[in-house]
Amino acid sequence: MNVLENIGRKKLTVAGMVVAAIFLFFINIWSSLEIQTAQLDLTENNLYTLSQGSKEVINTIDEPITFRLYYSPSFGEISPPHGNYFKRVRELLEHFAVVSGGKIDLKIINPISFSVEEDEAVKFGIQGVPLDQSGELGYFGMAAVNSTDDRKIVPFFNPQREQFLEYDLTRLVYELAEPKKKKIGLITSLLIEADPMLQYKPWPIMEQITQFFEVKPVETKATKIDDDIDVLLIVHPKFLQDNLLYAIDQFVMRGGRLLVFLDPQNETARMTPRAPPGAGSSELKKLFDVWGIEFDENKFVGDRTRAIRVQAPVKGRDVIADYLSWGIYDKRAMNADDIVTGQLTSISLASAGSLDLKTNSKLKMIPLLQTSKIAQRIDAELVRGEINPEAILKQFKSENKSFTIAARFSGKVKSAFPDGAPKPKKDKKKEDANSDNKKITKLGPHIRETKTDLNMIVMADTDLLTSRFWLQQQEFFGKKISTPVSNNADFLVNSLENLGGSQALISLRSRGFSVRPFHTIQDIKNNAEDKYRETEQKLTEKLKSLQGKLQGLGMKSQAKGKVILTSAQQKAFENFRSEMLDVRKQLRDVQLALRRDIDQLDTKLKIINIWSMPILIAVVAMILAVFRRRRYSQLTVQG
Repeated sequence: MNVLENIGRKKLTVAGMVVAAIFLFFINIWSSLEIQTAQLDLTENNLYTLSQGSKEVINTIDEPITFRLYYSPSFGEISPPHGNYFKRVRELLEHFAVVSGGKIDLKIINPISFSVEEDEAVKFGIQGVPLDQSGELGYFGMAAVNSTDDRKIVPFFNPQREQFLEYDLTRLVYELAEPKKKKIGLITSLLIEADPMLQYKPWPIMEQITQFFEVKPVETKATKIDDDIDVLLIVHPKFLQDNLLYAIDQFVMRGGRLLVFLDPQNETARMTPRAPPGAGSSELKKLFDVWGIEFDENKFVGDRTRAIRVQAPVKGRDVIADYLSWGIYDKRAMNADDIVTGQLTSISLASAGSLDLKTNSKLKMIPLLQTSKIAQRIDAELVRGEINPEAILKQFKSENKSFTIAARFSGKVKSAFPDGAPKPKKDKKKEDANSDNKKITKLGPHIRETKTDLNMIVMADTDLLTSRFWLQQQEFFGKKISTPVSNNADFLVNSLENLGGSQALISLRSRGFSVRPFHTIQDIKNNAEDKYRETEQKLTEKLKSLQGKLQGLGMKSQAKGKVILTSAQQKAFENFRSEMLDVRKQLRDVQLALRRDIDQLDTKLKIINIWSMPILIAVVAMILAVFRRRRYSQLTVQG
């Protein structure tokens, strides 16, 4: 105490400040190391909070994974949107690393020109972007490597795909944690794997599938789908026997995933000489009726806004008309929030059907592709015989309703075979002939209801898989060059990739964008611009009308070139000048109103964002001060 009394107040204050600074310094270091996962995410779509599905996938990592994020700061300086997006990507990757508990190692690398890091980025396949005329390249991509040297590359992080960023990164982790190729079981009545018209070569769509997956055909006599099948792909199922339907049913009951392509009329098969048994309509009615899914194999959907104009011979004459059976569906028809269709731009369809839920269905249906409201369900017989686009168009009457062409189905379902496996049909001759070599497939215990939710995607069209609806082939120096003209193949591959992932991966959805535009301000601008354009159009019409009237009046001219205006012409010009001034005043009023509305909204936003918090703190402080004063007064009176 004596020592402290001898120290001056100033020295004691300085010492206290030094101790406080040291304390804050160590607190800052400790918090950065120990409480990195602590956060308060107030964004609308929880952009900075990992989904439970992502956490589940990360927890499955057995061997370490290294993330090499290549980013050129100079690229971000030239393109600020990419610079902001880099921060978003880096923060999300850091969160991945923290949640993994050290199993994910994040390295952020600046690939300077002509450096070893740049050579490494190029070797991995990271895409370089020219920064200036000197040829210097900027990079913004990532290479992920697991302990067995399996690699997954993001050549370039595109901000337009920001809403699927978490899904893409989670899928990348999942594929590195389980690098084995997914196995697809194929059931089809079409000649997808071999086509006589192409000398028994596989359809081009098969090349897309086999590039990413291992395909295993399922025999029509199969009574069980093998357990190693990850996704069952069913294309144009036609006249499936009960034994195969039961195998599909039990595959679903065991938690298997389905990708189904149905069609009220397969036009490609119909046009093929000696059409195979798969021609015509296809359905899974026996299963769908029990599961609660509605699909009418005798109706196709015609969308007036997306029909393709064709020229077709009808009874010896060429008819040019919009063919309601064929349609090109753009982004407006697709679900932008689903990973399967979110980045697609167009899908070409032919005689597509519609999907819906039955009245008492317990399933959840998420539409992936829909028609506009100017659409109608049309009898499929009109596209099963001689095609007459004009006749189909004449009978069109909009139902003022959007129809679902492709959808994702989820929920619990019951078996379509409540009494167990169907009894096989006995063939005495075949039994005697194959009695020695007969292979008996052991069926597992019959499952009456799914334990996990159904995971199924259904597309009510099969023609989209044929090359003429999505691929353009050209001869180039003796070689055939194939160029996709629509995203039909992408829809198929995206669906297989999504269904082939873990349950946690399938549950992920888009998370929105970190850049939040001011929609209200934009709406005000658009409304004002609409008024401006409307007024401008009125002015143009008035000018044309007045010009026509002036030409009709007839002008008389003198020899010296001067024009003599009659009293009627002078009056017309005065009216024109008066209307011009009035319209200009209207235009100024519109522009002033636009500026005034924006300024008022800007002021409101500034008040809310800048002044609301200080005002709130001041009000709370005043309330606390009054409370403390009253309490102090009470204590004084009691004392």
